[in-house]
Amino acid sequence: MRVAVKYMDVYRQIKAEITSGTYRTGDFLPIESELMAQYDVSRTTIRKAVALLRTDGYVDSRQGRGTEVTASPRRADSYAFTSLVGRTAVETRAVSGSPSSVVAQAATIETVRAPEDVALALGLEPGALVHRVQRIKLMDDEPVAHIASYLDAAAFPDLAEQSGRIFYLYDFLAKRYGTRFARSQSRVSAVTADFIESRVLDIPVGFPLLLHTRVTESPSGPIEYAESFERSDRLGTFITISPDGDQRDASLDLVM
Repeated sequence: MRVAVKYMDVYRQIKAEITSGTYRTGDFLPIESELMAQYDVSRTTIRKAVALLRTDGYVDSRQGRGTEVTASPRRADSYAFTSLVGRTAVETRAVSGSPSSVVAQAATIETVRAPEDVALALGLEPGALVHRVQRIKLMDDEPVAHIASYLDAAAFPDLAEQSGRIFYLYDFLAKRYGTRFARSQSRVSAVTADFIESRVLDIPVGFPLLLHTRVTESPSGPIEYAESFERSDRLGTFITISPDGDQRDASLDLVM
């Protein structure tokens, strides 16, 4: 069984224990070694599962505190809903009245030590070397989005040498490293601009932003953790689902 499948199995089992009330809000999950023994998997698999639980808002992990459950138990029959299954397209488009297009600046790339949340999302040891790839998106020469992507430095050697040359990251990774994209999961949150984002996007502190937190995977597991801060007055996220019954196993088509 591939690691990618194992960590999803662990994710689903822990998620079920949270939603059923086995773990309640404020409880702490067992430590990594206990989870490894409980599910008979590696440390990397546990970290990938926990990272996905954190991305989905079920837990919060902080160094020195452990992994705390942050979601309340849920009844499976408490909410009736309808879901559409089919081909899904997610687009970020301008929401202003003008037909402005969004253009990208060349990426700035540096190699840094992975923050804890990045290491968890990528299944790396805390402090491992990662490439931080930062891009600014512009509309009418005005910055409207700031994106920071993190990739395992060992998996993408010499990437930092391309600083100032990359405009579309996924396209470059596919052509340069033969990267295949299998799955991308994003969480969209409403946040306000802090000091850094206010300077980068030229907006006041406290300005409303949309934050897209994304984990993108290849067939073998996570390859990118990204945070995209977008001006809510200029950009919107549009999701189109076409339940046309097309079940082809197509590769993920990503442009970012």
